[in-house]
Amino acid sequence: MRRIAIVALALFSLMAAVPAAAHEASWRVSRTDGSLGGYKDVGATGGDDAWVVRTGQPLLRWNGSAWRNTAGGAPPYLVTSAGRGEAWQFAESLDRVDARQLTGGRWHARPIEAAGAHATAALATSPVECWVAGLRSGARGMRDVVWHWTGRRWSEVSSPLPITDFAASSPKDVWALSSLGAASPAHAASILRLTDSGWRRSPAPSISLPSRSRIGDAYAELHDIVALGPDEAYAVGGISFIIGEERVMREALVLRWNGTLWERLPHRPAGTSYSRVAPDGAGGLWLATRRQDLPDVLTHREGRRWTRTPVGKVTLNGLANVPGTRTMWATAETREAGVTRQLILSYR
Repeated sequence: MRRIAIVALALFSLMAAVPAAAHEASWRVSRTDGSLGGYKDVGATGGDDAWVVRTGQPLLRWNGSAWRNTAGGAPPYLVTSAGRGEAWQFAESLDRVDARQLTGGRWHARPIEAAGAHATAALATSPVECWVAGLRSGARGMRDVVWHWTGRRWSEVSSPLPITDFAASSPKDVWALSSLGAASPAHAASILRLTDSGWRRSPAPSISLPSRSRIGDAYAELHDIVALGPDEAYAVGGISFIIGEERVMREALVLRWNGTLWERLPHRPAGTSYSRVAPDGAGGLWLATRRQDLPDVLTHREGRRWTRTPVGKVTLNGLANVPGTRTMWATAETREAGVTRQLILSYR
């Protein structure tokens, strides 16, 4: 307990050093935990309903005043929300994808009957519709697949590229990323859009890469995507290259959809990559920011202004907005004096 108190005090001291006007919202540590069950993604459907996914551990659930352990079933490794009181979770299973839907206050089994399969990304666009990307073993090894839930059953659908993430502003405005980084430089920064005829590749702007002596050393990678409306969406990541066994961050990458086409923004800080992006509840963005050989920070975009907020010596893992508010949640990990701690940060 003494070590936890020391770490928490150090983090609060670091974060308190960030100047803020009276009564302004600020980032604070909401919960500190041991290294067991690393905190991963975070999501929220309202002020009294949020969750944190933990490695090999039950979900942590926010009830409006405190974080509590949930009970029952195998620990989920992936969760997505479809609105207040509506969510999906996915747990490990050998002979199928163990999908469960929360609706009407109860969890209902919605298994994807695919042996040797695993969900890697999911998005619920309404209480009766969910998209899932994953991997499925076959005669020729693992292959990428996409499943679609339409309220009664799952169906496997085709996609021109493997999907690594989803975003939507409505069931009719759905986007996806295909970004496998150095493993597949030929399509490391592709964006897909759902159309009446299925998933189609959306042309992205030409991205100049640093010249290297060996093909495949340099690559552009998109880590996250968010849709604010049919005329505004963002895909974020970074440009990197590999020297020997080391990955070096070149500069940040931010693409914006303006309703007609994707364009790259001139905001390109060096030695930086954006790992997560979420709406700030007021028309702007919060971005989890990786920096070469430095702790992560949170970057805020308001209009054309970009500002960075230090949050201690942390690695940021998840980021989410509470719908209808400016409240934010983030998950992070810190290591102080040889002790690893998991953190939940809040902005309110």
